[in-house]
Amino acid sequence: MTEPASRGIAWAGAVNLVGGAIGSVVGLVLAAVVGRQLGTDGAGTYFVVVAAFMIVSQVAELGADTGLVRFVAAARATGRPRDVPYLLVVAVRPVLVAGAVVVAATWVWTIATPDAFVDVPGPLLVGAAASAVLASLTAVMLAVTRGLGDVLSYPLLQSVLLPVLRLLAVVAVVTVGGGVLAVLTAWIAPVAVVLVLATASALTLTVRRCGSLRPDPRSHSDHVPSAGDGRSGLARRFWTFSATRGVAAAVEILLEWVDVILVGLLTSAEAAGVYAVVTRCARAGEVVQQAARVAVGPQVSAALARGDRHEAREVYGLVTAAMIWMSWPFFIVLAVFPDAVLAIFGRGFEAGATSLTVLAVAMGLATAAGTVQTILLMGGRSSWQLADKSAALAVNVALNLLLVPAWGIEGAAVAWAVTVLLDTALVVFQVQHLMGLRPVGRHLWVAAASSTAVVGTTVVAARVVLGSSTGVMAGAAATAAVLHLATGWVLRDRLGLVDLVRHRSHA
Repeated sequence: MTEPASRGIAWAGAVNLVGGAIGSVVGLVLAAVVGRQLGTDGAGTYFVVVAAFMIVSQVAELGADTGLVRFVAAARATGRPRDVPYLLVVAVRPVLVAGAVVVAATWVWTIATPDAFVDVPGPLLVGAAASAVLASLTAVMLAVTRGLGDVLSYPLLQSVLLPVLRLLAVVAVVTVGGGVLAVLTAWIAPVAVVLVLATASALTLTVRRCGSLRPDPRSHSDHVPSAGDGRSGLARRFWTFSATRGVAAAVEILLEWVDVILVGLLTSAEAAGVYAVVTRCARAGEVVQQAARVAVGPQVSAALARGDRHEAREVYGLVTAAMIWMSWPFFIVLAVFPDAVLAIFGRGFEAGATSLTVLAVAMGLATAAGTVQTILLMGGRSSWQLADKSAALAVNVALNLLLVPAWGIEGAAVAWAVTVLLDTALVVFQVQHLMGLRPVGRHLWVAAASSTAVVGTTVVAARVVLGSSTGVMAGAAATAAVLHLATGWVLRDRLGLVDLVRHRSHA
């Protein structure tokens, strides 16, 4: 079937950036509602259960989401769209089996250790595990839409609709006086709705782009490196890549949430609540990186499948510069006004100000590496990423056990910052030296210098002259944003923004 023309990385990135930004803002508002209504102690219990939910949902995906993006995009790029229905079947069945195992294991665990979560009853934990599996299936379905070139379904459903439904449900619950258990139930419930919509979107798009939901009996996928013996070979290659990625993703999600759990175990639920809000604030700045990952993944996979390394390098350079230019202002504001940011979430959360500064600086530096994780995966190096993330998790846990008892949440922040920077440096070396994919152009240096000079100078001057408050922070951020946009317009060619907008993939 004839593929529609690509609308380019800038379009895909912009759509996902807007969706991700809305989701991040809604997520922060939700965290503020939880913090103000439940306090630091109740927020600690809430975030520990949310952490467990996120870990289970990521593990149950088995890496099938990333595998589908890579293999579906490669199938389209090389004229094999009828492979897609078979890939969908190959991906979904093991995820369903894994989900059933997860729910059963959770049920057995709640019976065997009824006092493990004294504040959360067993039936709610089992329900949370079942909903986490539904979230895994949602990610798998949306991966199909991404691989097929749809840039709207993922941001609309995953980044906007799900967070908005969760916020509305939680607000409704706290309005009538609901506590931690009611809030958790409200947060979990919308997952099923989004799964239904994601499934409908994936199946409809598959029929439209591939002609049928019935797998092609002639499917052999010669476009995939080391193609083998028909369908069995395709399934084997898919799960060889995806299973490795699945383990790496499990390690990755542990990296994201294990420090919150360890802070709760080694200190208190109150400290865990404060630290969880700190990490959510810092990770809100990842919206640019997430948008770039969603937009770039299929493009890089298609380029490498065709052997077009120059396009992959060009995409790498342009997107990295844009990521720096768009995300560094946010991290600079967090680093300079951490206490003012945390005051939004209620009393007691300002205790995480130092931790937020540490995380903001680390996140800014890591963002300067660009979409190296995506390039590594779309280049088929999922085993490399597994080794990287496993080493990072070991370092993170060791540093948390060493530093948290002595320094509290500041120790957790230092552990996380060191882990992120070491992991990023390793992946940059692998992509640029072992894979030989270095970014084209010097746009990223212009982006870094412009962001630091314009935004950094403005917010630091405001802090020194006017002090720190929510009003001062908002005024400084608004002023910096206007100056940053004006400077970006003047430097748009040197920043590579014009080239990014004009870029079109050959997929």
